[in-house]
Amino acid sequence: MNRLLYLLLMLFAFSCLSCATFHASTNEQDARPNDFVVEYKWREGSLPPPYHYEYTVIIKPSIRSEIVLTPDYPSSTVPQWTEYFKVEEQDLNGLYRVIVDNGLFTRKWRQLDVAPVGGRNQTLVVTAHGKRIRVEDYLVSEQQISADVMYAAVQALVPKEIWERLQARRHQYMQEHPHR
Repeated sequence: MNRLLYLLLMLFAFSCLSCATFHASTNEQDARPNDFVVEYKWREGSLPPPYHYEYTVIIKPSIRSEIVLTPDYPSSTVPQWTEYFKVEEQDLNGLYRVIVDNGLFTRKWRQLDVAPVGGRNQTLVVTAHGKRIRVEDYLVSEQQISADVMYAAVQALVPKEIWERLQARRHQYMQEHPHR
């Protein structure tokens, strides 16, 4: 069920990114600013090593956006793998449109009073118009849907080949580092 929901969110985010170039901007906030940077962090829940992993995606209006994957709990002995990729202008504009349409700049983001313990966690930090806005995971229900759409939109910008390469390296890492 979670995988189906994830796939639906990814499809929705991709369709939003694809359609965003057809949206006519009507005010200044609709135009993607030059300082637009997105940092998305995803962390697996509490699992025994080596099943935990985490990654960060940084989207920048330059030729080098990146994803950094850590295949286990971070430490001085655990590698970090970085892959670089380019995000086209229309895709940056599309991501910005998804973020605006989901209320990043207009909502007061509210977390649940009691967040789950030990579960996976996501964080989105967006810099735009000289401000940094942080959205934590486990939001009140009506906001969580918008946050999930924004998270999926960022994930959709990482090329499929990079996801596959990183997952293959992670799988190899798990085989080489069984339960500790």
